[in-house]
Amino acid sequence: MKIEKFREEIELEHRVLIGEREFEILEIVHFQLDDGTVYTKLFLEDGYVLADDAEQDVYILVEDVKTDFIKPFPELLEFDSKRFTFQYSANAKAIEVSGEEIFAKGDMEKFWDYESRDGSYLSLGIVGKTGKRMDLCGRIVQEDELELV
Repeated sequence: MKIEKFREEIELEHRVLIGEREFEILEIVHFQLDDGTVYTKLFLEDGYVLADDAEQDVYILVEDVKTDFIKPFPELLEFDSKRFTFQYSANAKAIEVSGEEIFAKGDMEKFWDYESRDGSYLSLGIVGKTGKRMDLCGRIVQEDELELV
């Protein structure tokens, strides 16, 4: 599903289908980066998170993980027997939310994102209001792998 269509159609009543796995949506959050870019993040059942990346025309499906990395984070990381390379870091503010209140409007997050050669993704995050870590690991999902049902 194209990201533009996904953003137009997504509602809490939908479920997200990726391959054979169907996910319930708990919260939809639209975040705005410092540079004005907006992206959508879905908090799904069982600790999964789905974010869109319109610049790359992909989605990122990740789940909660525990890491021991401390700031400042290096350019290269080893995690889960994979080597991850730093991609970018950003601050984001929740500008629109619906569903469970995992994030409220105005909440901030800062993240450092890494990618491995096999398409695995690692995001090291800090939730602004609590300072709590929110580290996530998963994979890149192509547009044709995702459906709303």
